[in-house]
Amino acid sequence: MKRVGVALLLVVLASAVLAAAPARGVGAIEGAVTDKYTHQPLFAADVVVVGTTLGGITDRDGRFAIGDVPAGSYRVTVSMMGYEVTAVDDVEVQDGPATTMQLELCPRVLDIGLDVLVEASHFRRDSEKPTSFRTLTPQEMRYSPGAMEDVFRVLQSMPGVSPADMTNSNLIVRGGDPSENRTLFENIEIPRALHFGRPGGTIGGISIVSPSLLERVDFLTGGFPARYGDKVSSVFEMKLRDGSSTDYSTNINFNMGGFSLAADGPMPGGGTMLLSARRGVFDLLTSTMGVPALPSYWDVVGKVTYDLGSSNRLSLVGFYFPDDLEIAADPEEENRHGMWPGLDLERRDHGRAVGLNWRCLQGERGYVLTTASHVSNSWTTSRGTEQEPGLVGDAIREEEFQLKSELNRKLSDRVNVRFGVFARQIHSEQNTWSVSDTMASGEVIPSYRVTYNPDPTYKAGSYLQATVRPFSRVSLTSGLRYDYYDFTGESKLSPRLGVALSLTDRTTLNAAYGHYYQTAAPWQVASHPSNTTLRSSGSVHYVAGLKHLLSGNTQVSVEAYHKELSDVFVHSYTSRITTNEGSGYARGVELCVQRKMSKGLVGSVAYTYSVSVRRDGASLPEYYSEFDRPHNLTLVGSFAPTDKWRVGAKFLYATGSPYTPIIGSEQVDGEWYAVSGPKNSARYPDYHMLDVRIDRSFQFANWKLMAYLDLWNIYGYQNVTLYNYSIDENGTVTRTVPDEAPRMLPILGLEARF
Repeated sequence: MKRVGVALLLVVLASAVLAAAPARGVGAIEGAVTDKYTHQPLFAADVVVVGTTLGGITDRDGRFAIGDVPAGSYRVTVSMMGYEVTAVDDVEVQDGPATTMQLELCPRVLDIGLDVLVEASHFRRDSEKPTSFRTLTPQEMRYSPGAMEDVFRVLQSMPGVSPADMTNSNLIVRGGDPSENRTLFENIEIPRALHFGRPGGTIGGISIVSPSLLERVDFLTGGFPARYGDKVSSVFEMKLRDGSSTDYSTNINFNMGGFSLAADGPMPGGGTMLLSARRGVFDLLTSTMGVPALPSYWDVVGKVTYDLGSSNRLSLVGFYFPDDLEIAADPEEENRHGMWPGLDLERRDHGRAVGLNWRCLQGERGYVLTTASHVSNSWTTSRGTEQEPGLVGDAIREEEFQLKSELNRKLSDRVNVRFGVFARQIHSEQNTWSVSDTMASGEVIPSYRVTYNPDPTYKAGSYLQATVRPFSRVSLTSGLRYDYYDFTGESKLSPRLGVALSLTDRTTLNAAYGHYYQTAAPWQVASHPSNTTLRSSGSVHYVAGLKHLLSGNTQVSVEAYHKELSDVFVHSYTSRITTNEGSGYARGVELCVQRKMSKGLVGSVAYTYSVSVRRDGASLPEYYSEFDRPHNLTLVGSFAPTDKWRVGAKFLYATGSPYTPIIGSEQVDGEWYAVSGPKNSARYPDYHMLDVRIDRSFQFANWKLMAYLDLWNIYGYQNVTLYNYSIDENGTVTRTVPDEAPRMLPILGLEARF
């Protein structure tokens, strides 16, 4: 509790020193409004700053500018004849650089004689994604308790999503492996967006992209349409905001996750830029947690945008990050069996992505978006002793050159079509080596050295997707996707179908169906020569749900899903062979009540009941997947008593994940070994924690300071996600809990905007 007291004292002292901040000045709001489906600029859209007499009308380029806005936080609404009214909350205006907004309006199809409720909604609807779709704004990401401004930790509060553990940002979506989630960064497909992640691993520390750089995040947990492929669980899309076209601004942020500096503003020739650099300080965090590790990281994220006339826009985007991790061996573990105890660890990871997006408007009915990109990742690991540092290790490099183009065409007010083609050249190298090891069960992993360096291969394909609105209350999205993988010679057809039926102006019935495939990753193929024949794993999604809008800012939703899994990858750690003999299913029901960002109390209640089952062969028994969490409950609430203060809390409860227990021991050749019970037949204790966050903002003449205290696991409960076993000379098995996760963790953050 001493750490909590120190952190609280810092916040109180800062408030006392800064309480005499001068009165707020005035700022501006600028941006652009476009049609969601055609990207055409919308002329004469009405933009209003709610609670004031201020507003503006968009010009023929869809742009607007509202000046002399008193510094503070506002709700902004956008309306136009023939479109749904859109509302954006917590738009922060400061004395100085203008606040930039990029807004998309969704067309509304009207039938003659039909009464329509015209009300600004906080919930972004997308007829192409009728089920399992949610959008997060930067404000929702920033103020979320227990998230440390990490978008992935915010998503862990969503229905159908389970956390891995307190120190992990990976997403377990509807009982699926984190490697089954597709991540897109500005339309570039990237293998990961987390520091300290690994191919096939379930560990990830913190997001590469800070929420302050994002315009929005779209998250689909199932039933996604045909334009998304090669993953079977979820899709996560990040869209960076554009820099200001009129003013330069600077953002300085510091918390226990890192120190960052971001800048944006106009570029010569009429363009805009956004650039961020961050240095991690996880060494301080792990020191607080008592973990014997010194991880460090950097990341750089950038975006430059130019409009070439009224029809063409070019955006150059990219990121780069290096991760370093060193862990000294624990001398007390030298006599334990399995996974090379007593060895020092060194890791060096690098990732980069760069892409060029060219959007070309096609008259008034559509556009073509073409993306060319290069993505590269490398990982090196070395485990050993001071005398023999390289007993176990790997050196991995993966890179892809991607080219894809999509035509989006509005054939009529009721029909919208997408047609896309894509190709990716893939090159990978993997060198892995290990001395022999004996597991706690007595199984021997023989020594090996694998060199995997195949010729470059490619993936290619196309998709056709149509959204039809035959009536104002009915929307149908159908699609067909074709994928070809040169390495295995596989061809896959993936039909998709989604439907949305508006029972009333506030109530919508949704359903989706689709086939999904995921090719074997290079790390899965590399471990053994026979793995080169691996087929794609498959999943069929069935989703149905109901959404009801209680008001413009409050929504209730219920959704049921079933995923049938086939050709699931099954890996043997002793032989290193992977097969497609697995099968299984995941099903569940999700309930969510959400009140979006607005003045007063906001938050959500999300409950999921789910089952995730696997079978490693037709003649083998079923077992619960390691990602099976039957009950998940998340309560999130936030209250802003004034414009300067905000207090929030999050309570998370989840059933403990399954594990294979040690049920006894046996002696072989004078050595005691553990005897395992049935696979995943036991569960860790239930997982729960309470996080509390306090925010305080200070407005100065030309800049704004924001401070927060985020208290994780405030009541200090030790969540168990791993057991260690040891066997003494008499064969007695002792189970212990690693004391690695913090009982309670205070995080203090500061952000200055100029």
